[in-house]
Amino acid sequence: MNKKQGLQILVALILTAFSLYLALRGVKFAEVGQALQRVDVLWLVISAALILLTLVIRAQRWRVLLKRQLSFNDAFGLINIGYLVNGVLPARAGDAARGIAGSLRGPVTMLAALSTVVVERVLDMLFIVLILVATLPFVPGLREYLTTGSIGGGVPLNLVVGISGLLALLIVVIFVLLAAFPAKVEAGVRWILKSLHVVHPERLLRPVQHVLEGLSALGSVRAGLEIMGWTVVLWAVSGLYFFTVMRACGAFIPDVTLLKSFVAMWASAFGMVFPATGGIGSFHFAVREALFWGFGLARDLGFTYAVLAHAISYLAGIILGAGALLVWGISLRDVMRHEPEPEVAAQE
Repeated sequence: MNKKQGLQILVALILTAFSLYLALRGVKFAEVGQALQRVDVLWLVISAALILLTLVIRAQRWRVLLKRQLSFNDAFGLINIGYLVNGVLPARAGDAARGIAGSLRGPVTMLAALSTVVVERVLDMLFIVLILVATLPFVPGLREYLTTGSIGGGVPLNLVVGISGLLALLIVVIFVLLAAFPAKVEAGVRWILKSLHVVHPERLLRPVQHVLEGLSALGSVRAGLEIMGWTVVLWAVSGLYFFTVMRACGAFIPDVTLLKSFVAMWASAFGMVFPATGGIGSFHFAVREALFWGFGLARDLGFTYAVLAHAISYLAGIILGAGALLVWGISLRDVMRHEPEPEVAAQE
């Protein structure tokens, strides 16, 4: 292990410990234990089936973004490898790992795969903000919390949400424009490199071409509509997942509704933005606070619900990702190794 890796692990441990501190602060473990004993296992089984369905949907959406250059089995396996890496490393390292592993499984370059992963994340953030905006008018307590709350006592929460939504929308528009006019983008980059008197412009132009290749599906109206359609279905099913987990907790969560479930869903998404390993702690804190401020649910019970909602999805990604690596004979070291593109390396 080199110093850089050691520092990364140290930072990951610190961030995870901090998020766990926030999530566990004030939680009465006796109450959590009693609540867990009252969980309806049958609803948890349904929840697990819905998590598998979301993974299938994500694999299909990714295949559309990659113009179906990968088989469904490969896309499904790679999605789960990404979740496996996210479960053990911080800062969404699994997204990069999925892009790298994608280049090992099919005729897709690493940069092209990575660009599609970025598109996925931006689309998901855009939809999460839209769901937040749609549900917030019906949750006065949470609306007041977001209006008056702040991060670190300085940055208003509503400002963070607004900027996140606008930024996601802007990036989507930029991606679509890049995909719609790839020749002009490439010509523009070529002109810039020539103006800067770059000695070997093709070496820098090639990565740009790979990124445009990854965005190319957005240049098709049909593919774009299909991607948006899968995204809508994905978050609808994800909302049902949070609903079924809440139904499993019906013995201690009164008045289980879709509204509560969708609030918990978008809260968990914002919790996952924090670079803690696998969202451990940050997921739980965000969900319990949203349910407390929005619906008055005791933090102990909200934390118990968050533990179950996180555990099912977390374990599914870990198990299926490890299974894919085992079947394919690929190690985590292979997935995480960052090597230059063959075309670029050949010119060096």
